[in-house]
Amino acid sequence: MRALLAVVAAYAIGCIATGYYVVRALTGEDVRRHATGSSGARNVGRRAGTVAAAATLAADVVKGAVAVALADTVAGSGAAAVALVAVVLGHVAPAQLGFRGGRGLGPALGGMLVLDPRVAAIALAVAAICVVATRAFTVAGLAGAASAPVAAALLGEAQTALAAAGAAAVIMAAHARRPRGTG
Repeated sequence: MRALLAVVAAYAIGCIATGYYVVRALTGEDVRRHATGSSGARNVGRRAGTVAAAATLAADVVKGAVAVALADTVAGSGAAAVALVAVVLGHVAPAQLGFRGGRGLGPALGGMLVLDPRVAAIALAVAAICVVATRAFTVAGLAGAASAPVAAALLGEAQTALAAAGAAAVIMAAHARRPRGTG
């Protein structure tokens, strides 16, 4: 029962759509009606500036970390692994916003920093190399997400590899969906 509650709480924490609320507070607009149709930090930056984007990213990373740490504390490492996927899913598909949210990279990073900092460091290194090589932040983020389950498997962390694969699948699906914005 504790594990189930921890996973439901992780989804609920993920549903805190930071970018949506930041842009709504600063401009009165729904950030999802612009550019990528996402409520994530990059789209926030396009609508409300760099400071708002940085605050959104930081809050998204923190919510991922909090969700996974809470699950680990309450129900153990198995629940923490499932909570990683749940918090990313909550971010991507927040119930209160019609299941249209961000793309999941921020909370995935935060959750992975708690679940296995080594895997998070490898994924960040892969993303950084991709940014330098391609200057394409979306490609870099996707490469980092895709590298996490591989890194966890190579480190012999099967449970973490499965959780990272689940989170990466949610992230890839979120990036594959067509933008619904107007602009």
